[in-house]
Amino acid sequence: MQTEEMRRFEQLDAAFPDYHAEMIDGEVCLSTSVASAHGQMVVSIAAQFMSERCVTTKVDTIYEGWQGRTLLRPDISVAHSSYRGTRLAKFPADEVTLVAEIVSESNPENDTEKKVRKYALAGIPYYLIVNPITGRCLLYSLPSGEHYRASLKTDFGEPVPIGEPISATVDTSALYTY
Repeated sequence: MQTEEMRRFEQLDAAFPDYHAEMIDGEVCLSTSVASAHGQMVVSIAAQFMSERCVTTKVDTIYEGWQGRTLLRPDISVAHSSYRGTRLAKFPADEVTLVAEIVSESNPENDTEKKVRKYALAGIPYYLIVNPITGRCLLYSLPSGEHYRASLKTDFGEPVPIGEPISATVDTSALYTY
């Protein structure tokens, strides 16, 4: 069932296609086109997963537990390789293994606070926050309710190990601060 908030969000999103829009707890968050530095970091991280997994960027991620008040479009979503080539307009959160967000200069709390709770609640096993403001990555794992039970901080330039089922190490040497 679609909520009135989601219906209004979809109308706003359609009216302003050049903006990146998300909705968190009924609040619409708009940002202008992705800055070059942001986009370069998305590509750097996403490319590391593409040979083994399905990687999407800015795809609607949905979860019934968000009760029609939240629709997120992660900078990067990683899922099983069987999803390669699919054209899903809305990607179910329970099929996503990892999401990554490059922290925005204009509203960093969305990526570093609000989305942590949302992704944990949806049961997404890994949430990687790439923070060009601080020059650090923060990998959350082991979701439990609205929290993750484990986290790992690394500085840009240090590898970020990701466990099963991904079993990969993210190279952060190409990342830089804003």
